[in-house]
Amino acid sequence: MKVKKQYLKLEEDHTEISIGLIRLAKPIPEHELFFIINEMNLFDFTRIEDIKIEGDYFDYFFSRYQAYDRFTKNCYNFISNKSILSIKKKEQNQLFSDESNVKFLLNVHQDADYILSKSDMFGDFSLILLPENFVFQIQEYPLSSEEELYQLIQYYE
Repeated sequence: MKVKKQYLKLEEDHTEISIGLIRLAKPIPEHELFFIINEMNLFDFTRIEDIKIEGDYFDYFFSRYQAYDRFTKNCYNFISNKSILSIKKKEQNQLFSDESNVKFLLNVHQDADYILSKSDMFGDFSLILLPENFVFQIQEYPLSSEEELYQLIQYYE
């Protein structure tokens, strides 16, 4: 019989962070979108290491762009909500597997193209200028510390 290890959670984190949901008005390649965003702002977004989530049958990759605003001393991150790449690890041998070749970070908001996070809990998303003809207005969304995406954002920050 195996002994099951139990871990004590000494410090519970019940905080919320505010993220921004960004929806594209019309399809546009990422590099063009961020070129336009960089022309409009005083700070530049650059592509950084993708977020990798390992599944049983696939590894998923989500693109990530980051910029630092020197005036507000805030770091902004754009993360693609839909996986941009999935690498098959093994064949699915179950009839009803809940894993497909596409994954969303926020399943409840699959219509959101990007997730915008900031390093400051009280930072303001309105400081980022976005092209009105390509992007709808940013929708603020509270993210509790119990959600997987919260942990993922904290890990990659």
